[in-house]
Amino acid sequence: MSLFDRKPELLDVTLRDGSYVIDFQFTAADTQRIASGLEAVGFRWIEIGHGFGLNASAAGRGKAAATDEQYMDSVSQVLKTAKWGMFCIPGIARLRDLDTAVAHGMSFVRVGANITEMDTARPFIERARELGLIVSFNAMKSYAVSAEEFGRLAAVAGSWGAEIVCLVDSAGGMFPDDVEAYLTAAGNAMDRSGYLGFHGHDNLSMAMANALRAIDCGAALIDVSLQGMGRSAGNAVAEPLVAILKQRGLLEDIDLNGVMDIGYALISPLLRGRGLDPMAVTSGVSRFHSSFTPKVRRYAEKYGLDARDLVVQLTREDLVDAPDDLLERIGTEMAATRMPRIISIRAFPEAGLPANEPLKRLELLLANLRSQAAKTGKFSVLNVVSAGRPMARMRVSGNIQSTPAHVVTSVTVAGEKQLRQCLEAADGSVDVIFLDFDDRTLGPCGPTALARELVSKSSLLTYSDSRLWVSAVEGQIVRFFNEDLSDKSIIILGDHSMGRELSRILSDRGASVSVAAGLADAGDLLSDAHLIVAWSTASEKLGSERGLRLREATIVLDASMGNALTENDIAELQRRGALLARLSMWPALSGAIEAAHASDRMHREDFGWGEMNGVPVVAGGAVGRSGDIVVDSIRRPTRVIGIADGHGGLLFENIQNDAVRRVNEAINARLVAPKV
Repeated sequence: MSLFDRKPELLDVTLRDGSYVIDFQFTAADTQRIASGLEAVGFRWIEIGHGFGLNASAAGRGKAAATDEQYMDSVSQVLKTAKWGMFCIPGIARLRDLDTAVAHGMSFVRVGANITEMDTARPFIERARELGLIVSFNAMKSYAVSAEEFGRLAAVAGSWGAEIVCLVDSAGGMFPDDVEAYLTAAGNAMDRSGYLGFHGHDNLSMAMANALRAIDCGAALIDVSLQGMGRSAGNAVAEPLVAILKQRGLLEDIDLNGVMDIGYALISPLLRGRGLDPMAVTSGVSRFHSSFTPKVRRYAEKYGLDARDLVVQLTREDLVDAPDDLLERIGTEMAATRMPRIISIRAFPEAGLPANEPLKRLELLLANLRSQAAKTGKFSVLNVVSAGRPMARMRVSGNIQSTPAHVVTSVTVAGEKQLRQCLEAADGSVDVIFLDFDDRTLGPCGPTALARELVSKSSLLTYSDSRLWVSAVEGQIVRFFNEDLSDKSIIILGDHSMGRELSRILSDRGASVSVAAGLADAGDLLSDAHLIVAWSTASEKLGSERGLRLREATIVLDASMGNALTENDIAELQRRGALLARLSMWPALSGAIEAAHASDRMHREDFGWGEMNGVPVVAGGAVGRSGDIVVDSIRRPTRVIGIADGHGGLLFENIQNDAVRRVNEAINARLVAPKV
């Protein structure tokens, strides 16, 4: 039976080669989702796992987000028709790793070795064949030998049992004529007894041209990745190559729009602006001028169509213009025959965090946090909160949230032992430890002193959770009333420092505020309140107070995030028409993290005094002498802001002097200096 029912086949390497881009942080769930999507749109060969292949995490080549076995399980449970495999580099992988892979249902293995060291591949090729795997020998750095020598060595690999020999342009420096020479030599030497493949990189923007030439030379298997995601400059981009080959009448079973959809939805966000817009591919393959895109999108929305399908139909009739009457007619016709298109991505159940093992739970949560940060290009933050009361074990969140620059999770600790355990686990595992310093039971410096002793790899930033709590309550109340608290009656149940501080802030905003230790102190004020802040246990009987009268739609805010009201309170208050809400700390916390981290980075990178090209400069709020040049950053300057007046202010007049010119020359030299 032929190994390939159709030629060429595309082998998607997004989940393997693409993992380099995100520090190998595709999770098992990511792998399942992307692999399932690839199968759904017609891919038959999918490579998964660590960028360096089998056993790479254990061998110290960078710790992936999942183990080899977890990656294997994630795809073996969902892939039904596509073949899946992994990379295998002798010296990193062990022979027994092949046995593990076969036990998990793997279809193929790609044994990769430098062409000049290919003898190391022989035992792996032979063992893989014994185990019944489809075997490819990937001749890494193929260009290190001549085309003739590559052909001879390809035949040798075939004699060991490799069914596929893959020409690998590891550095992305080959040209189409090189590809043709190497594959022709290999084909002649192998006497067409095996199959050839090609794996290219795009360092010279030749990956696509090289892939097409490889196909013209009879290569059966071409490596691609969604959005071109891969090591260094990336791989041949799957989306346009599929489009080109479909134009040639090939790859009929692959859904081009589906390929573009999963690439744009699941991979483009990981590339942070470097992804390929599906409409750009459609425009190229259809020869559609992009200036008409807004008009076509309007008609597509009007008729409930995929704009790409409308483009294809339009350009079959008009390659120059996009007349309204033509779009109207085509849109009407397509809408009448429209069929829903659904990409089926199977669900993979993720293991939950262990409930009664807080340290293990924290370890797994930090791993998930690191993965999210790597995939989104954000800073990872662990928010460490002091409980303020004894707890048998630390409380570890299962939630990860995002700000524009950070991914954040939280843990609540009580006492020095729990804090020490938390900090030791987190140091070096996250970029930032955001520590609540309120707990004075640990001494006059609170948790900060212990953290400064233990934290050396992560950035340590501190804040007051009690102050942040007040800010969070204030923010939520202000949003309730659309920024206008004038003439609003607010009752705060809980007479303590946080309640009194909140009262002062809300009064400054124009509200009529009363603070009461409990229901008895609040008395008849409750019946006139627009909003009641229920804090801690001061309101335990709020719902059970039978004589309590409330105005219609009174808002009751549980400021203790679920701890101020009992189930009976909630049911009774809702029966009386109250609108219940609980405090959300997230807006205030995310803002505090952004502000603290920005302040820390500004102090470390921007603030200070210095000299550029013999001229004194200051930045980041540092006060200079009169005539000093003020720049935007002392360590990474990009522009001159003005001239210091000597009193902490800026002069913007007459700044085209010799000192400014010399500083600008120095800035320009730094901007274009090599950054490799």
